Amino acid sequence: MITNPKQIVSLILIAASLAGFCFADASMMSTEASAKEPAVEFDWQWCGWGGGGFYQASVFHPVKEGVIYMSGDVAGVYKTEDFGKQWRMINHGLTSHEVYSLAIDPKNPETIYASTVLGLSKSTDGGEHWTTSPNTGPKQLAIIGQRNKTIHSIAVDPANSNVVYASTPAGKIYKSEDGTQTWSVVYALKQAGAIYSVAVNPKKTSQVLGATQTAGIVLSDDGGKTWTELNTPANAAHVAVAPGDGKTLYGSFFTNGVHKSVDGGQTWTPCDPDAKNKARVIQVSVDSSDPNRVYCISSSEWTGRFFASNDGGVTWSENSRIKPNYKEDPTLPDEPRQNGLIPMSGLAALAINPNNPDHLYISGNWRSVFSNDGGKTWEERVHGADITCFSDIRFSGNRAYATAMDEGLLVSDNAGSSWSQVWPRAYEQNLSGHNWQVSVTQNKGVDRIVSTVTPWNKTVRNNAVVISEDGGKTNKISDAGLPDYMPKLNTMWGEGYMRALTVDPNNPKILYAGIDGDAEAGKRGGGVFKSGDGGYTWKQLPNQPGSRRMFYGLAVDPTDSNRIYWGGCGKDGGLWRTEDGGNSWEKVFAGETWIWNAVAGKDGAAYCTGKNVWRSVDQGNTWQQISHFSNNRSLSGLQVHPDNPKIIWISATNWSTDTDGAIYKTIDGGATWQDITGNIPYRKPIVLRYNPVTSELWAAGVTLFKLKQ
Repeated sequence: MITNPKQIVSLILIAASLAGFCFADASMMSTEASAKEPAVEFDWQWCGWGGGGFYQASVFHPVKEGVIYMSGDVAGVYKTEDFGKQWRMINHGLTSHEVYSLAIDPKNPETIYASTVLGLSKSTDGGEHWTTSPNTGPKQLAIIGQRNKTIHSIAVDPANSNVVYASTPAGKIYKSEDGTQTWSVVYALKQAGAIYSVAVNPKKTSQVLGATQTAGIVLSDDGGKTWTELNTPANAAHVAVAPGDGKTLYGSFFTNGVHKSVDGGQTWTPCDPDAKNKARVIQVSVDSSDPNRVYCISSSEWTGRFFASNDGGVTWSENSRIKPNYKEDPTLPDEPRQNGLIPMSGLAALAINPNNPDHLYISGNWRSVFSNDGGKTWEERVHGADITCFSDIRFSGNRAYATAMDEGLLVSDNAGSSWSQVWPRAYEQNLSGHNWQVSVTQNKGVDRIVSTVTPWNKTVRNNAVVISEDGGKTNKISDAGLPDYMPKLNTMWGEGYMRALTVDPNNPKILYAGIDGDAEAGKRGGGVFKSGDGGYTWKQLPNQPGSRRMFYGLAVDPTDSNRIYWGGCGKDGGLWRTEDGGNSWEKVFAGETWIWNAVAGKDGAAYCTGKNVWRSVDQGNTWQQISHFSNNRSLSGLQVHPDNPKIIWISATNWSTDTDGAIYKTIDGGATWQDITGNIPYRKPIVLRYNPVTSELWAAGVTLFKLKQ
């Protein structure tokens, strides 16, 4: 399964690259809303679910029982105080949402380090607030984390909190002697490659070890002044020192398994737990008091495996099955189980409680898990650790439907307190994949649902729609009339996805969908497609807007169903309009060439967003700028109050992996804007939806939150 291309951050980075944008972090003033600390009265409530993505790192607090920290590849850092039963996001001040390694200062355990793609972040209050260590960014010293090149890249000297070591994807080990304010290079690989992990010997803190891609395990006995390349396999993922004696070392070497040294690294012997399968052994860890009690994790494709040894690696036992928690992570509830257990998926990091080595936590793909018996049993614990990449939300009374990349369509009957899977309920090759947008209409009191989907398995289908006439109990999938390939020319994310969907407000059987991508030799490309039978069959409109690269910008005017708006991006971008149902198009707004969203209000007013918000009250003939944001953020989320067009909400992002973003509201038609970002820990949602039944604004991107309005 292609789970990680799911992540919206990675995909929108591609979009930003194609756009050639260079975004800056600037403040919004006057009618722009202040960039000061958000007002505390805007108290956003989490309303999503846990699981379904890739968690990268985890570490136990060495003193406080029950406290574990975990990081993800798109949502930052999480904290639990009850061994994972309930998590919350702790991103305040974090430099990036993409975090690949975590470390705690053993001497001052409220000090935590996070290795992000944009530099090293540090917290001195248990993760509640973060600062970026100077000069650690990718254009400076590049003390960063990186996918597939970072495992355990931060190590703090247990005897001296000011001494911190950091390994880098570029093949260097840095040392700081002033708590990460300044750094010096203490080791650099002779051959290009990553240094995945770094460790300090707790019994001899002048001894530092690095696990490198091209030189195996390297060791320094003098705090990094001089180094020795040990006689190990070349490609070392991780190195662990047995805290009990300080001389027993274990190294993981990907497909070369596990090797062990009992003489401080002078000689090594293999003790591979899985030599037959040659899985990638990512990490090996040792009991804090018993050097013969060892754990390791491996991954092969999307399969994860856990091994334990009580005799120093002579023999190993495997337990790679877990008890899923479908209440807290409701995805794939009908997946095959044996005795109620399912296999582990891809694994990233193993954490051991230093106060109780029977307490283990594994972070990885989809379902991170906890064990209280040394790995004999595992149970999923991810509630609150929301890592879902949402792409749409729609309401039917109190009921909320949410689409997500990878996870499909889910529904909540209690305003987000709990969720259940609509589809897919288990892996289906023609349905499992990325669900984009969803429409929900009522037919004789029953929800009629249509969702766009791009399956992972494109040998079976490309873009398609899923249709349910009975509130999701049954469904049919159709791609009739849609392109039989993935358009690639002039697309936002490298391929043309069915990312836009809208229903004719005057006829629920008429739907329009948007797929980006130009026509090419012998292929008709994407653009705007119409269905007159509720989504079962589609026809490409006879003519297309000048730019087919698009994001969310597709809307039908409720006052005239023949009037459709399309937001184009890039070359020939702007807002395009048809007055004749798609037979002809004209560009009616060219003030910005990257139009992220378009909305048509009940009164016929049209709105579109680029870097600012624009409104037309004469069917798109003339436009008024109703925001004046001076920075380079892009406005993706756009919601007009259904009963009061003077109330508008927007969300701002900068299409990068950093944490800069905001949510704004106007109650006077755009004359003034108020920052309502408040305490939301993911500050750059790409979708905003308002439910007038519950008077709640929902914000979705990575994670899902709501705010009473």
